[in-house]
Amino acid sequence: MIESFEKLLETNELPPIILLFGEEEFLLEGAYNKLIKHVCPDENSRYDLEILDFEEIKSSIAVENLVKNCNTLPFISPRRVVVVKRFEKAFSGRVSTKSEEYEKLLKYINNPQNTTCLIIRADDEKLKGFSAAKGGKGKDKLDKMIKDAKFPYNLLLDKHVWFEFPKVYESELSSWVNRRFKEISKKIEPNAVEILIAQSNPNLRDINNEIEKLLLYIDEKNEITLEDVTFIVGSSRVNNIFELQKAIGKRRMGEALMIVENMLANERQEMLIMTMLTRYFMALWKLIEESGKTNNQFQLASKVGINPYFVQEYLQALTFYSPTEIENAFLLLCETDEKLKSTSTDSLYILQNMLVRIMKK
Repeated sequence: MIESFEKLLETNELPPIILLFGEEEFLLEGAYNKLIKHVCPDENSRYDLEILDFEEIKSSIAVENLVKNCNTLPFISPRRVVVVKRFEKAFSGRVSTKSEEYEKLLKYINNPQNTTCLIIRADDEKLKGFSAAKGGKGKDKLDKMIKDAKFPYNLLLDKHVWFEFPKVYESELSSWVNRRFKEISKKIEPNAVEILIAQSNPNLRDINNEIEKLLLYIDEKNEITLEDVTFIVGSSRVNNIFELQKAIGKRRMGEALMIVENMLANERQEMLIMTMLTRYFMALWKLIEESGKTNNQFQLASKVGINPYFVQEYLQALTFYSPTEIENAFLLLCETDEKLKSTSTDSLYILQNMLVRIMKK
């Protein structure tokens, strides 16, 4: 059994059927492109590549088309590659076990053509949680999930190779960015990661676009610094947002109010401030529970979704804020966000009023 997607890309012995699915569309698309490049490395191999889109084919003939293409012998290459996009479109409703399409697909899944590699991309919202169950302690949960999956996913998951690309949540973005740079043999400073994420929409595609800009800027450098990010983002806003977090964490109200005033004096940075402070208090909230389980900074950083470099600073902030005060901060952040978007009141007044209410004892 192939253990990981990376291992699949290292082998020339392709499995007869590969199922790709998951909520993280950016990762799914990237994996699909890598796989196609692996199975069709040159122009000649493209003669034996067939791509079917089930959104463009009537569901009544989709399965018949698929099986027919899979049973066709390769023309030049040792193996024919058949790709199905939007596989779920042919199975949006209930499939009768007595139907002809059921029988044809069942027969092919149980006995696939050994000269064909069938690659299936599925975007079925019910297909999720399988990789988490696979990585769990017990096999029973995964077995039950596969058994409960509807046809033909139950057979594909049980008998063939599959890879799920689950959603990457906001707390996991820092780890993802670090892995992304590690994959290309580069490093990035912890504070540079935080700013990079804060300046992007919280999704992998937008963050990756910012990474691509950085890579163009740094050229052959092996380590991305805060200075590199500030060139893209702007140095004043980067330095000030970290100073603002520190001032809030140490409950220095006067200093925090002055920093916000300076930040808004030259340019609009309201959304950067709101994004970073929401992330900041979210990390503090998670740290309350996790710090009671371990004092290992690397474990805490992983659970909370921050870099180990900042753990001590966050732990110190917990000595200044009670759980009730942190919970209150969330309410004030939500209230302030709504005011910034819906009123014409001066944004400096709105933000400073929020900080006073968060930090006063």
